Amino acid sequence: MKLSFLFFGLAVLTIAVALVGSSNLRADKASGQETVAVTTDAAENEGHPFAEKCYTCHGEEVSYPEWEQSGHAQALVNLLQGKYPVKDSCLSCHSAGYEMLRNHEWPEDQPYNKDTAINAISCSSCHLHSSPREHYLVKPVKDLCVSCHKMDCGCAGAGVIHQSQTEMFLGRDGVGVQRKPSPHVRAMKNRCVHCHMAKEDAKTVAQHGGHTFKATFANCKECHDDMDTKFKQYREEIEAKMQTVKAMLDNAPDPNSEAYKAAKWNYDMVKGDGGYGLHNIPYARELLDYSLSLKSQLATTEMMDGDPVSGGGE
Repeated sequence: MKLSFLFFGLAVLTIAVALVGSSNLRADKASGQETVAVTTDAAENEGHPFAEKCYTCHGEEVSYPEWEQSGHAQALVNLLQGKYPVKDSCLSCHSAGYEMLRNHEWPEDQPYNKDTAINAISCSSCHLHSSPREHYLVKPVKDLCVSCHKMDCGCAGAGVIHQSQTEMFLGRDGVGVQRKPSPHVRAMKNRCVHCHMAKEDAKTVAQHGGHTFKATFANCKECHDDMDTKFKQYREEIEAKMQTVKAMLDNAPDPNSEAYKAAKWNYDMVKGDGGYGLHNIPYARELLDYSLSLKSQLATTEMMDGDPVSGGGE
């Protein structure tokens, strides 16, 4: 089997099995049994009408055990057990099959929603046999990851930065700083997968890279010398800045001031990146430096027409 067939989503088979398996759903409902068992083990979900069946053909390939180590395998569990209210629309990035099945009602008017979702982010989130693209990708490779790893998903609520990898990488949407894309935007034509899927041996189950999507610094060393030391220094710098900004925010007398909102926005962007702003080091530094520049405005507020307002900020 060609490498391009590894771990591809069997979308047509998923729907066919779902139609056949709808009788199981009716039986579960009639008996009062729980119809949703959120688990990353596809075999345990077998028989559920919405479960993906890709593992039946691809479960013995290296991509599958790699995926089991990934954060994607926990995407649905993390959503349902997380601290934010769950909306059906969150499933578009947390559950494979939602975009395809959300408007289809099964027997007994059972829709695909947050109560019936069973799949994590898995095969068909990225691959469909019907796609004409290389590796059967559902989108061009440079657009695939950024379709979900971005700030404007809205799952966490209005104004809450859930994650910010795309905006950090492209160096945009910060407050008080100019747009500054990462140098890697031009250097890495395949964008995210260049670091997050790189592995030396395609036939061996990897602990990093591949379908674990866990990046290492191995690729960095191809272009950058002494990366281990540089990253340690950078992380210490960013951690110190983040701690200082957080202390400023914690002690600010007016969390509704414009200065507070601006400082917190930039802080949350770096925090939401999930890696101390490593997707764009210069931009992360500028975001936090701007927050730090608002220290005097955060420490005091002025009264105007009876309402507290900030002394400045953008």
